[in-house]
Amino acid sequence: MPKPVWVFLLLVIQSCFVRNTVGSIGDMSQIYNQCLAQCRNNNCKNEINFKKQPPLSLILLNWYCKEDCSYTCTWKTVDFFISHGLKVPQFHGKWPFIRMFGCQEPASVLFSILNFYAHWKMFQKFKKQADSSSPMFYIWTYFSIICLNGWFWSAIFHSRDRPFTEAMDYSCAFSMVLTFLYCMLLRITYKNNKAFIVITCGYVSILCTHLSHLWSGSINYHYNMILNILIGLATFTITMLWWYVNRKKLFYAYLIAWFNIWTVFVTLLELADFPPIFWILDAHSLWHASTVPLIPLLYRFMISDCSYLQTYYYKSLLDINHRQ
Repeated sequence: MPKPVWVFLLLVIQSCFVRNTVGSIGDMSQIYNQCLAQCRNNNCKNEINFKKQPPLSLILLNWYCKEDCSYTCTWKTVDFFISHGLKVPQFHGKWPFIRMFGCQEPASVLFSILNFYAHWKMFQKFKKQADSSSPMFYIWTYFSIICLNGWFWSAIFHSRDRPFTEAMDYSCAFSMVLTFLYCMLLRITYKNNKAFIVITCGYVSILCTHLSHLWSGSINYHYNMILNILIGLATFTITMLWWYVNRKKLFYAYLIAWFNIWTVFVTLLELADFPPIFWILDAHSLWHASTVPLIPLLYRFMISDCSYLQTYYYKSLLDINHRQ
């Protein structure tokens, strides 16, 4: 396994032993809290309702008055820190972002939409070019639906960070990672019915157990992240071994190999931690951006592999009929 993969894994594991941050320098500062108290007193009827009609974007995305005050005071605090030669502070464990059209993290929203669009376009291409009689056609169709659902909720979550949208984002991200491993295991053992039953039962059991714990609140962000990484590394290892064994037999196998390699490298962006560029682009949004061009690689593999399996499947049937 490449050295960067091990470095990445060790750093992520280490992060899981760091206690969750209740507050950050920004939201614990005196200037922020004074501003927050004054803003709420001047602009809010209560924590939810405004004294004056807010902009339409805030109404559509259901911004509360206390949340709008928090956003306003965030920038007053940032200006104060910068004007006094201090580093840009975080607020509640997050960097400050410029709000656009009511969206909290506009770059991540945009790149999540682009990922959704890329999956949608390639899924349409897959349905046209791959025959439905191929053994893996409906398995990959299921994977595509899982990914479309995942990127939809990613866009929603980055638009408005609420407990519900956060749970949906984390659960859907986990389902995408686990489903890709599930599909690759089925591809490797597609002729073995017993393996299909065992793998499917294991997949359903892990998915349901993890999602129930995630929704109950017994799994935190760090635990969910490390589990995603471990499943991703398991997928990487299994897939690369499969590629190595079949690289001469299957001319298109290099597609899944490069998809896995580049996925690992772009995920290293998640290790970066810096204030958003232009208050919009942070490491997480750049990671979302970097996954968009990888999607065609995966679908090209899916289409080529379905074509190969269809030909191989019909050839096997002809051989059986000929022997009979």
